[in-house]
Amino acid sequence: MSFINMLTENSFTLVASLPENNLELAKAAIDGGAQAIKVHINVWHRASGHTFGSFSDNRPFLESLIGLCGHIPVGLVCGGEDAFISEQELRQLEQIGLGFYSSYVNHLPPFMLRTEGITKMVAINDRYTADIVTGLELLGVDVLEGSIQPGDEYGRPLSTEDLIRYRNLAGLSNLPLLIPTQKIIEPEQVGDLYHVGAKAIMIGAIVMGQKPAADQVRQACEKYRNAIERL
Repeated sequence: MSFINMLTENSFTLVASLPENNLELAKAAIDGGAQAIKVHINVWHRASGHTFGSFSDNRPFLESLIGLCGHIPVGLVCGGEDAFISEQELRQLEQIGLGFYSSYVNHLPPFMLRTEGITKMVAINDRYTADIVTGLELLGVDVLEGSIQPGDEYGRPLSTEDLIRYRNLAGLSNLPLLIPTQKIIEPEQVGDLYHVGAKAIMIGAIVMGQKPAADQVRQACEKYRNAIERL
């Protein structure tokens, strides 16, 4: 199943954003019930504190990861402010079977919108405006990533104000809304995200830890997947 079909058809979906590009962690996430896996290249990742290398550095890993995951969609943060994949590298990602990409809208080169085989997930930041949110759908983006927390809010508890902001996002867009754990979102709060209109949660370093062992990743995914199953 494609990533966009998964988010559309499931009542709620669990995505694991790995703190490291590591096959053992990916297998642990799958064993714990993750329904999609996301990894990174070309970026310094604020939540994990890790720097991820180029596409050429990571291509063998990505090919192995896609093979390991099988029918489970694999996603990729393709770059950030300082570096991004080229259009030629995008074509290579299509060929090796990448399921979806994730990028902040202000970092996304326009050529990334010209792919039909990869689900397009685009993140807005804390400076988003309503016209940016509605504009994503008009440009053919598939999934809205609500990465709206400023850096100094990372790792703080989820608040009712956050839920109001997520609800407003869900009301602004017809796109499925994915919420990443920039804040500490507890498993029992998955239902709160569901009730404000989100379609997925993406758990990462904030709840798994910056350098988690495989067992920690598996256990974290199990907790959130069990919470989803109780919805």
